[in-house]
Amino acid sequence: MRICLLELDNEIKGIESRQTYIESLIEKLERPELVVLPELSQSSYMGSEAIWKYADKDSQITSKWAMDMAKKYHTFIAAGYVEKSGGDLYNSYLIAGEDKVYGIVRKSEAESFIFKRGCFPSIIATPFGNVAVGICYDSRRRHFYENIKDASLSLILLPHGSPNNPKDPNKERQVTDYIGNMYLDAFQVPVCYVNSTGELDFIRGISGKMIKKAGFRLNGLSKIYVSQKSSIQTAIPEAICMDVLLEAKTRIKAIRFFGEDIIKGNWLFRSLILKPDIRAGIRFYEKRRDTDFDE
Repeated sequence: MRICLLELDNEIKGIESRQTYIESLIEKLERPELVVLPELSQSSYMGSEAIWKYADKDSQITSKWAMDMAKKYHTFIAAGYVEKSGGDLYNSYLIAGEDKVYGIVRKSEAESFIFKRGCFPSIIATPFGNVAVGICYDSRRRHFYENIKDASLSLILLPHGSPNNPKDPNKERQVTDYIGNMYLDAFQVPVCYVNSTGELDFIRGISGKMIKKAGFRLNGLSKIYVSQKSSIQTAIPEAICMDVLLEAKTRIKAIRFFGEDIIKGNWLFRSLILKPDIRAGIRFYEKRRDTDFDE
């Protein structure tokens, strides 16, 4: 299967504008069989309630667009969007073919100020096998691994909207390579890491302020992790394409976690800043949901 990752410009706003922009990239790809887009590809990655205006009720807009693109370009589409369902908003990701959406995955540990969090499934059954989807931070977390560790998988997708220091790409690459290779070694199936590029909007919370103050941005660095590399030259710099063999496999080794995270990280930051920030975000979301996006 020919898989193409597309690194999207995060600074392009508006659903229709982004649909047109994404299609302009797809049409330049040579015979893509699966097009993989980043986290929140349809709205752009945003860290505040400003993203709520792009909510897609019952996934109707994204589903139709993805199926239309799949039919027009004879491919499958994997896309991220703001899902509105049952009075809540979710950071969601779907895989669609020409006439069907095969499944939707919701980010379990989503941005707490703007999305509903929970313990959600991580696998979508497709004609080319079971696909595990770990949306950004979820891909680092034990619950994602627990969701997929006993499954027969053909592919792992890690769509991201992950900001980092643009002045130190080597450090970011080391982290993404570590995560990608850990899943590749454990499951022996292709692992697709796809991230957007560009500046970030306002991000709520203490951690958001720290990200902005540090000058972080979305740096791309997308990559397909496989045992045997066979990358393809593309006509556009936004695309990373590769012909890969997809076959169902079961895990052959365990992945080591440090508590709940695949990365050891900074315990003080997680305990003293991140956890209180998440709790504050949940309170903010629950208060605003009752007045800002009723059904």
